[in-house]
Amino acid sequence: MKTVIFGASGFIGSHVAEQLHLAGHDVIAPLRAGSDRVFLDSVGVRVAQVDFADQSSIEAATSAADVVVNCTAAVQASPRQARHVDVELTRQLVHAAAHAGAGRFVQLSTIVVYGFAPGICPADETTPCRPTHPISRLAVEREDTVRAAATAAGIDHVILRPVSTIGARDKDSFFSRLVRAHEANAFPMIDGGRSRFSCVDARDIGRAMAVLAGLPEAAGETYLLRGFELSWAQLKGLLDLYRGVVAKARNIPRPLALGVAATQEMLSRRPGLTRYAVEALCHDRIWDDTKLRSTGFVTAYDLHESTSAALAALAGPDKDGMLR
Repeated sequence: MKTVIFGASGFIGSHVAEQLHLAGHDVIAPLRAGSDRVFLDSVGVRVAQVDFADQSSIEAATSAADVVVNCTAAVQASPRQARHVDVELTRQLVHAAAHAGAGRFVQLSTIVVYGFAPGICPADETTPCRPTHPISRLAVEREDTVRAAATAAGIDHVILRPVSTIGARDKDSFFSRLVRAHEANAFPMIDGGRSRFSCVDARDIGRAMAVLAGLPEAAGETYLLRGFELSWAQLKGLLDLYRGVVAKARNIPRPLALGVAATQEMLSRRPGLTRYAVEALCHDRIWDDTKLRSTGFVTAYDLHESTSAALAALAGPDKDGMLR
């Protein structure tokens, strides 16, 4: 199956491209000129150049595709830039997929769509999305755009919402930031780090995408994906164990943390702490992916495998094409 994947130079996208290739897909990764392609070349994924400002270039990149997968995301962008990528570019990609005659458009989404409304733990695909932060509202708008554009263009779509992700080639997700904080001997926790959350290995996201790309009953469906659960305090304990250093915990009461985050958001375009991050650190966020597992899909990587592999990649020299 010819599968075109956009966003393959990013953290999660690179894992999706690799797993699609390992699953036997004929994978093509359209990239902007100058994008890092070292990892993709190393695993045998074909790369093509694309100009995202030119719809004809996007359509040429999707030519004769059976499936189009979208893993693009605006990383550390302004709200305007983020919306351009997450919503407007996504709409263009759906139309390009339909124009190419692709049978399916698969969208990488996020649990960010749910917000932090009480009483949604564990949440599943039927849980209402109640976005209370700009990042959540944008994620909901992107999903709505996929559904509307795919319906209008007459192409099947599938949406995957993975939980917090751990994996190699991560430069700026929650895990790599916490590792840097641990290295600085100041691991942040809100209210003692008691809150529990779900994680998944980035390789399992790619494996799930490879299944959903060709699963007939997935047409028009949205799926959650989780791997394992732990608390923030337990994550610190794991980092203490694997790094061989017991870092100091910087325990901050939630009201103080929210105040600091609000101030940073007002003063900086790229705040070190956001109110969304504070809420994520102090709410239980456990997810139920029974719907995906009922298709026969099971995750392959557990907490210890994921943590040790990600730490090894972060600690080692940049030989595996760490991508953003």
